[in-house]
Amino acid sequence: MGNQNLKARNKFFRSSMFAVSALAVLSMSFLSSEEAVYFPDGFRRWVHVGTGVIMPGTNPQFASEEGMHHIFANQKAVEGYASGDFADGSMVVYELRETKQNNGVIFEGDRKRVDVMTKDSAHYGSTGGWRFQRFFGNDQAQSAIHDSGASCYQCHQKATAHGFIFSRLQ
Repeated sequence: MGNQNLKARNKFFRSSMFAVSALAVLSMSFLSSEEAVYFPDGFRRWVHVGTGVIMPGTNPQFASEEGMHHIFANQKAVEGYASGDFADGSMVVYELRETKQNNGVIFEGDRKRVDVMTKDSAHYGSTGGWRFQRFFGNDQAQSAIHDSGASCYQCHQKATAHGFIFSRLQ
Protein backbone atom coordinates (compact mmCIF):
# COMPACT_ATOMS: atom_id res chain seq x y z
CA MET A 1 0.00 0.00 0.00
CA GLY A 2 2.88 2.38 0.81
CA ASN A 3 4.40 1.89 -2.66
CA GLN A 4 1.08 2.76 -4.34
CA ASN A 5 0.81 5.96 -2.26
CA LEU A 6 4.33 6.91 -3.24
CA LYS A 7 3.57 6.33 -6.94
CA ALA A 8 0.35 8.36 -6.67
CA ARG A 9 2.19 11.23 -4.94
CA ASN A 10 4.96 11.17 -7.59
CA LYS A 11 2.36 11.23 -10.37
CA PHE A 12 0.55 14.12 -8.69
CA PHE A 13 3.86 15.96 -8.21
CA ARG A 14 4.84 15.52 -11.88
CA SER A 15 1.39 16.69 -13.03
CA SER A 16 1.56 19.70 -10.72
CA MET A 17 5.05 20.62 -11.93
CA PHE A 18 3.88 20.35 -15.54
CA ALA A 19 0.95 22.66 -14.80
CA VAL A 20 3.18 25.17 -13.00
CA SER A 21 5.70 25.08 -15.86
CA ALA A 22 2.95 25.59 -18.44
CA LEU A 23 1.58 28.55 -16.50
CA ALA A 24 5.06 30.06 -16.23
CA VAL A 25 5.61 29.75 -19.98
CA LEU A 26 2.21 31.27 -20.73
CA SER A 27 2.87 34.12 -18.29
CA MET A 28 6.26 34.83 -19.85
CA SER A 29 4.85 34.84 -23.36
CA PHE A 30 2.11 37.23 -22.25
CA LEU A 31 4.63 39.55 -20.63
CA SER A 32 6.80 39.62 -23.74
CA SER A 33 3.90 40.25 -26.09
CA GLU A 34 3.46 43.58 -27.80
CA GLU A 35 0.49 44.29 -25.55
CA ALA A 36 2.46 44.14 -22.29
CA VAL A 37 3.36 47.51 -20.81
CA TYR A 38 6.81 48.13 -19.44
CA PHE A 39 7.60 51.31 -17.51
CA PRO A 40 11.33 51.44 -16.76
CA ASP A 41 11.70 51.91 -13.00
CA GLY A 42 14.69 53.97 -11.94
CA PHE A 43 15.36 55.51 -15.36
CA ARG A 44 16.34 58.80 -13.69
CA ARG A 45 19.46 56.98 -12.40
CA TRP A 46 20.54 56.03 -15.94
CA VAL A 47 22.93 58.13 -17.99
CA HIS A 48 21.55 61.64 -18.46
CA VAL A 49 21.85 62.41 -22.18
CA GLY A 50 20.63 65.98 -21.95
CA THR A 51 17.96 68.50 -21.01
CA GLY A 52 16.15 71.12 -23.04
CA VAL A 53 13.47 73.64 -22.20
CA ILE A 54 10.60 75.01 -24.27
CA MET A 55 9.05 77.84 -22.32
CA PRO A 56 5.26 78.24 -22.36
CA GLY A 57 3.95 80.52 -25.09
CA THR A 58 7.22 80.79 -27.03
CA ASN A 59 6.18 78.83 -30.12
CA PRO A 60 2.63 77.64 -30.90
CA GLN A 61 4.02 74.75 -32.98
CA PHE A 62 5.62 73.29 -29.85
CA ALA A 63 2.69 73.82 -27.45
CA SER A 64 2.42 70.09 -26.68
CA GLU A 65 6.15 69.97 -25.89
CA GLU A 66 6.30 72.98 -23.59
CA GLY A 67 8.29 72.18 -20.51
CA MET A 68 11.60 70.69 -19.43
CA HIS A 69 12.78 67.72 -21.48
CA HIS A 70 15.12 65.19 -19.92
CA ILE A 71 16.58 62.31 -21.91
CA PHE A 72 18.01 59.22 -20.21
CA ALA A 73 19.66 56.12 -21.68
CA ASN A 74 20.39 52.68 -20.25
CA GLN A 75 23.92 51.30 -20.67
CA LYS A 76 23.18 49.47 -23.93
CA ALA A 77 21.80 52.68 -25.46
CA VAL A 78 24.82 54.67 -24.24
CA GLU A 79 27.03 52.32 -26.24
CA GLY A 80 24.84 52.90 -29.32
CA TYR A 81 25.05 56.69 -29.15
CA ALA A 82 28.67 56.64 -30.38
CA SER A 83 27.88 54.86 -33.66
CA GLY A 84 24.13 55.23 -34.09
CA ASP A 85 23.85 51.43 -34.03
CA PHE A 86 21.67 50.57 -31.04
CA ALA A 87 21.71 46.93 -29.86
CA ASP A 88 18.59 45.07 -28.81
CA GLY A 89 17.82 45.92 -25.20
CA SER A 90 18.73 49.58 -25.65
CA MET A 91 16.27 51.91 -23.95
CA VAL A 92 15.91 55.67 -24.29
CA VAL A 93 13.51 57.64 -22.10
CA TYR A 94 12.22 61.13 -22.84
CA GLU A 95 10.67 62.70 -19.75
CA LEU A 96 8.66 65.90 -20.16
CA ARG A 97 8.04 67.96 -17.03
CA GLU A 98 6.29 71.25 -16.44
CA THR A 99 8.52 74.29 -16.05
CA LYS A 100 8.20 76.61 -13.10
CA GLN A 101 9.80 80.00 -12.62
CA ASN A 102 10.56 81.81 -9.42
CA ASN A 103 12.60 85.05 -9.34
CA GLY A 104 14.13 84.28 -12.74
CA VAL A 105 15.07 80.71 -11.84
CA ILE A 106 13.60 77.98 -14.05
CA PHE A 107 13.09 74.58 -12.45
CA GLU A 108 11.15 71.41 -13.20
CA GLY A 109 7.61 70.89 -12.03
CA ASP A 110 5.24 67.94 -12.23
CA ARG A 111 5.73 65.16 -14.75
CA LYS A 112 3.62 65.60 -17.88
CA ARG A 113 4.72 62.58 -19.89
CA VAL A 114 7.28 59.80 -20.28
CA ASP A 115 8.09 58.41 -23.74
CA VAL A 116 10.02 55.13 -23.90
CA MET A 117 11.87 53.58 -26.85
CA THR A 118 12.99 49.97 -26.45
CA LYS A 119 15.09 48.26 -29.13
CA ASP A 120 13.77 44.80 -30.02
CA SER A 121 14.51 44.04 -33.68
CA ALA A 122 12.83 40.63 -33.63
CA HIS A 123 9.41 42.03 -32.70
CA TYR A 124 9.35 45.59 -34.11
CA GLY A 125 10.79 45.41 -37.61
CA SER A 126 8.08 47.67 -39.03
CA THR A 127 9.18 50.50 -36.71
CA GLY A 128 12.94 50.33 -37.23
CA GLY A 129 13.35 47.72 -34.50
CA TRP A 130 11.99 50.06 -31.83
CA ARG A 131 8.99 49.71 -29.55
CA PHE A 132 7.40 53.02 -28.59
CA GLN A 133 5.41 53.65 -25.40
CA ARG A 134 4.00 56.80 -23.83
CA PHE A 135 2.82 57.33 -20.27
CA PHE A 136 0.98 60.46 -19.09
CA GLY A 137 1.66 62.02 -15.71
CA ASN A 138 2.68 59.40 -13.19
CA ASP A 139 0.65 56.57 -14.77
CA GLN A 140 3.01 53.64 -15.18
CA ALA A 141 0.44 51.03 -16.15
CA GLN A 142 -1.06 52.10 -19.46
CA SER A 143 0.75 53.15 -22.61
CA ALA A 144 -1.04 55.82 -24.63
CA ILE A 145 0.39 54.50 -27.92
CA HIS A 146 -2.33 52.52 -29.70
CA ASP A 147 -0.98 52.24 -33.24
CA SER A 148 1.98 49.94 -32.47
CA GLY A 149 4.26 52.97 -32.63
CA ALA A 150 3.59 53.78 -36.30
CA SER A 151 2.91 57.46 -35.56
CA CYS A 152 6.10 57.76 -33.49
CA TYR A 153 8.14 55.97 -36.11
CA GLN A 154 6.81 58.26 -38.83
CA CYS A 155 8.63 61.14 -37.16
CA HIS A 156 11.66 59.13 -35.99
CA GLN A 157 12.37 58.08 -39.59
CA LYS A 158 13.90 61.55 -39.95
CA ALA A 159 16.73 60.29 -37.70
CA THR A 160 17.53 57.15 -39.73
CA ALA A 161 21.24 58.03 -39.89
CA HIS A 162 21.49 57.80 -36.09
CA GLY A 163 19.43 54.69 -35.37
CA PHE A 164 16.11 56.62 -35.31
CA ILE A 165 17.25 58.58 -32.22
CA PHE A 166 17.20 62.39 -32.33
CA SER A 167 19.30 63.07 -29.25
CA ARG A 168 23.09 62.93 -29.13
CA LEU A 169 25.30 62.03 -26.20
CA GLN A 170 28.23 64.42 -25.94
